[in-house]
Amino acid sequence: MHEVKAKLKGYASLVGFDLMGVATAEPLTDAKLELNRRIQAGIYSPLVTGSAIERTTPTLLLPGAKSVIMVAMAYSVDPLLDTDRHLESKPRKEPAKLCGILSRYARGQDYHRVMIPRLHQLAVFLEDLVPGTTCRVMVDSGPLMEKTMAYRAGLGFFGWNSCLITEAFGSWVFLGSLLTTAALPPDPFQPRTCQECGRCMKACPTGAILAPYVVDPNLCLSQVTQTRGIMPDRFLKPLGNRLFGCDTCQEVCPHNRGIKLGTHPEFAPHPQIGSEPWLEMVATSTNRSFKATFGQIAAGWRGKKVLQRNALINLGNIGDQDTIPLLIDALDDPTEPVRAAAHWALANIQARN
Repeated sequence: MHEVKAKLKGYASLVGFDLMGVATAEPLTDAKLELNRRIQAGIYSPLVTGSAIERTTPTLLLPGAKSVIMVAMAYSVDPLLDTDRHLESKPRKEPAKLCGILSRYARGQDYHRVMIPRLHQLAVFLEDLVPGTTCRVMVDSGPLMEKTMAYRAGLGFFGWNSCLITEAFGSWVFLGSLLTTAALPPDPFQPRTCQECGRCMKACPTGAILAPYVVDPNLCLSQVTQTRGIMPDRFLKPLGNRLFGCDTCQEVCPHNRGIKLGTHPEFAPHPQIGSEPWLEMVATSTNRSFKATFGQIAAGWRGKKVLQRNALINLGNIGDQDTIPLLIDALDDPTEPVRAAAHWALANIQARN
């Protein structure tokens, strides 16, 4: 099986995965206890599915599972692949101050669409090497605690911000998992912590990092920008001009300095959007234009209205009076969260001027 694992790692690299590690399928006992404590304390994301036992017991997700193969793809792309630098269209004329910021992970193609087909290729390859093997592929598409399993598989270690940090690519990686009934030799597990400098905790705009390695997702702007409905008042000003996601804690992390950059063009910004899209374009997008642009990238998965709500709040924080007509028009939007965002933005601009 050592030979099978070596061939599997070679094939994983061939299909585009930057890292691969193998963990046993034994239950994540400590993680289950901690997860139950956080659920009882309300420190739990509504975007995550599955009970604590489902999230920490691979054999419940694939009966007979013996191993979990964890893979990673770096999404902080090489500058030469950054389409912001190679736009074929004419340069934008809108002022930079009227632009929003997209989290790095959300600028390119939806990583599910990129990674899941490759994991299926890896599964077929393994099934050919070990006949009778059964596999299950997951990329945020199942309950498994993928970061914790990646830690067990030796792909990286945790930061205070709960991100998995890899040696080569820092925390700018997507994770995927392949559960299998094949008993592969696990990679060595070496417990390790980050530098514990506390920079992520100090930089978080909402205080979402409650303690080292403990993040309340309900306070995290990355989740807030994805949650549907009227945005709570406490997040409106801290949002700033973050259109979707928040990279603040990762940007200040010393482990993200001097790292390798990814080489996957799929994760480069969309040529019509870039990394800092024009907020008026977002706020006034039609279903057709949204589908052709944001519908093609990770930031579009929650739909047009969520991004329009965020864009209007961004404009309110920027405070440019020239955007008042656009905000007034948004007061007639049929969606309540969009109207509420426009109302707040107008009030905020008027208060500032």
